[in-house]
Amino acid sequence: MHKRLAGDALFLFQLGFALVFGIGQFVQLLSSSQGVSVSWFGAWQVFLLLNLWLAWHAHKAAPSRISVQVLTIYIALSVMVTANLAVMFVRGTGVWTELDTLTAVLAAIGVFTTLVIGKFDLSNPLVKGWLAVFFKAAPQVILAWSIWRYGGEGVSWIAVIAGHVMILTRLGQLYFSVREAGWDKNRIGLLISEGSNELSWILATGVWMVR
Repeated sequence: MHKRLAGDALFLFQLGFALVFGIGQFVQLLSSSQGVSVSWFGAWQVFLLLNLWLAWHAHKAAPSRISVQVLTIYIALSVMVTANLAVMFVRGTGVWTELDTLTAVLAAIGVFTTLVIGKFDLSNPLVKGWLAVFFKAAPQVILAWSIWRYGGEGVSWIAVIAGHVMILTRLGQLYFSVREAGWDKNRIGLLISEGSNELSWILATGVWMVR
């Protein structure tokens, strides 16, 4: 019972922060997109879809209340990222820059390397986990550089804090999921992707704070 209550609390906590992040960043983008790039949001959307794929197969392998909650979080975040991309395009700030090109190149190199090492086996959850790394961690490293060069006015402080809370909460959910169903390749893939997500967001946060 205590484990179930803790898992439900993590789910509600993260869902609330997903709304806080999405709304806070949406409002910020209405006034400024400084330091924020189209490729960051675009790559993030791909990252979420990859993790949604991993979470779905983890749920199919061992269905549970927690696995349904994990799926719900990824769906909610995908909606939030789509809304933020939409406001950039509506305001005309969603333009492609040299940093977007750099992000795309680095992500492409990482993706190609992962596919070669993984023998192009897209059914392998570990391959999907590493693909998620290059669709999220790499763009966030470029985001840190963009903030350093141009400033980070377009990044909401609410989004910075909520980002860490959401990632750590998802890692917490993964912990409870592993305790409940044990390790499998899908959950290891989620750990790889979310762990790199948090490390790269720490870098972006540090640059945002000093810039």
